Order: sequence, then structure tokens, then C-alpha cells
Amino acid sequence: MKNDSLLFLWDTLAQIVQKGTSDLRTVIDEPGDLYVENNKGRPFARVRIQKSHVGVYLLPMYYHPEVLPSSLKQYKTGKSTLRFRHGEDDFHQGVEVLVENCLALVDHY
Repeated sequence: MKNDSLLFLWDTLAQIVQKGTSDLRTVIDEPGDLYVENNKGRPFARVRIQKSHVGVYLLPMYYHPEVLPSSLKQYKTGKSTLRFRHGEDDFHQGVEVLVENCLALVDHY
């Protein structure tokens, strides 16, 4: 784990992703790192503590950028990457919607 102070933020984001991906295969679930694959063994999501942020990586967003809710555009830093630095922001519902949108495309990337 690169930054223990982000563990609470990571836990919040990991719980949202786990709740939405309960039918998929969780490969890694340890403090600071959550990795989920689709049923074909392809990467689906990762929530990981980095040095100065918690990264949320969703592979379907790489191929289908339209799944990103407008409320999360400020967090987008790459084609399939979101960076969260603070736990005070109200991003919970946006992340839930994003995971649902990505699940709709789970076999289409």
C-alpha cells in the first residue's frame, strides 16, 4: 500500500465497486487493492491506492467512454482512469451509476 492515509477513501470506493460487481470474479481483495475480472477472465475494475490518490480503473470505459456520468468528469484522468483525492466529495452515486453502466457492457469489450 503506497499511502495508508487514503485507506478510508479506498474502502468507500471498493465497497461501491464490490456491491455492483458481486456477480463477477474478485481476483484480489486486500487493503489498498481490489481487482475484479469479468466472467471471461478479462479485467473489469480495479480500485487501488496510489501515492497521492485512489485510482479507479474500469476497462469498459476505455472502449465506451460514453458510460461516464457527467458528475464524474472532473475525476477522469485517462481513458479508463478516475482519480479521487478526498473523501468529502459527493461522488458515491456517480460511481454507482458508472459501475452499472459498465456492467451493461461487460461482454462487449
